[in-house]
Order: sequence, then structure tokens, then C-alpha cells
Amino acid sequence: MAGSYNHCVSNKGNFLDGKDDRYPLLDNLGDSFEAIEEMFGMIWYLAGEMLEMTPKTPEERAVMVKEAVETARQNYKEGLRISKEIHKLSPDKRRF
Repeated sequence: MAGSYNHCVSNKGNFLDGKDDRYPLLDNLGDSFEAIEEMFGMIWYLAGEMLEMTPKTPEERAVMVKEAVETARQNYKEGLRISKEIHKLSPDKRRF
């Protein structure tokens, strides 16, 4: 995958804002699409995993996952803030 989540985050795991030219940002719309696709899948995977242990019918679980994803979408800026706090405490060491 040419474009990915890793192209959008720093070595500390924070979102790259494109202001620092040392980081490999996405070069074209194809790369951007692939990165977005990966993150979209990550959101749904995490929402599903978060609710995996909830004893519900498949239909109830589906509604809960969709609601969790929508809540995350509406609060993504809070997620960015939380991510920065988490990565200050435990920075990634796998890039740069």
C-alpha cells in the first residue's frame, strides 16, 4: 500500500499536519485514498472490537458499532487530543 496511516503520523504517533517537509506525506490522490481507506477500516475494526464482548444479538451489535463509529466521527478532534496525550506517555519508536 503506497498510502497508509503511517504516512499520516509522526514517529511519536501524532497526526502530521504537513507543515514539516521532513515527513513523507501522501504524494497523490491514489495514496490519499489508500490512507483514508486504511483509517476507515481501522475505525470500524476498533469499534467492532470495542463491542465484541457485549452480549447482544448480531443486529443489536451492528447498531452499536454504527453508533460508536458515528460518535467517533463527531468527536475526532477529541481523538486527536487524546492521541497526543497517549503518545506523550508512550511514543511509538517504529518510524523516523
